[in-house]
Amino acid sequence: MTRTVASPEFSRNYGFWSEDEQRALIASKVAIAGVGGDGFQLGLKLARMGVARFSIADPEVFEPENVNRVEGAATSSFGRNKAEIFRERIHDINPNAEVEIFLSGVTEDNVEPFMHGASLVLDESELTKPEIGSLIARRARAQGIPDLLVMNVGFAAQVTSFAPTSSWTFERFMGFTPQTPLAEIAEAGVDLSRCLPYIPAYTDLRSLLAVQGENGAPPESLPSISIGVDLASAIGSTQAFLHLTAGVSGRRRSPVWAPRVAVTDAYTLRTRFLRAGKANHVRHLLVAAARQKLGLNPLGSYTPADIARRRSVTERV
Repeated sequence: MTRTVASPEFSRNYGFWSEDEQRALIASKVAIAGVGGDGFQLGLKLARMGVARFSIADPEVFEPENVNRVEGAATSSFGRNKAEIFRERIHDINPNAEVEIFLSGVTEDNVEPFMHGASLVLDESELTKPEIGSLIARRARAQGIPDLLVMNVGFAAQVTSFAPTSSWTFERFMGFTPQTPLAEIAEAGVDLSRCLPYIPAYTDLRSLLAVQGENGAPPESLPSISIGVDLASAIGSTQAFLHLTAGVSGRRRSPVWAPRVAVTDAYTLRTRFLRAGKANHVRHLLVAAARQKLGLNPLGSYTPADIARRRSVTERV
């Protein structure tokens, strides 16, 4: 049975939003590129909020390393595709939800059907593969829908959105232009100084050097903990709510649009707005570096296999 605004599953929402807003959530469709971390938690929250149509792309399977932060990762899901597990969890919440999955991830061949009919796209693709994010952003602009970007970093999370008609595009956020060929973007890789304006002062900077692939070492995945992921899903789903209910109530605030980035840190108990670009990244990086030199920052630990791989990187800090 299709859920309506009168369904008991939504009865506790009405203290904080209206039936008209609930109706807008029920009528929306959300495309999520990547459900291996923030995307999985974001999708579950949206389903509980009333979104019943999803398009999900993820080519990867769950592994033990996902258990520390992803709701869908468990011994029963190891070796299984993340998008398939996500669909099962959504159907546990709402058996009538429509969840189309793309097991090859987002590609040039399938980006149009992946985002077909979507009211909003959440780009939770790999940060180290900006060509995928650029592909998604270009389709979002063509489709005239917002492109929501949420990332966790340490105990913190940041969120921003790209408007379909704004000059502040995802590509500009990453240091490219809307005309830069995807192959060129893939070759250039990620520049953390462009897309990560906030570096927590308590950060062990060895992790950031490792993700950049310093000293000829292959790039590592950015460390990620459940607190940051949960925080990302909380502020991200709130931004999604503002996008999906835009125009229903004239009293809601606007979503955060690029070049502004909203950052919330559960460790420092602070929320701030920053401007995208290198200036804020460098400023926060210098503070973290100074603290680390003075021995004020707690150092992260790595597994024995990682220690050998990261040794040359570690010595640079």
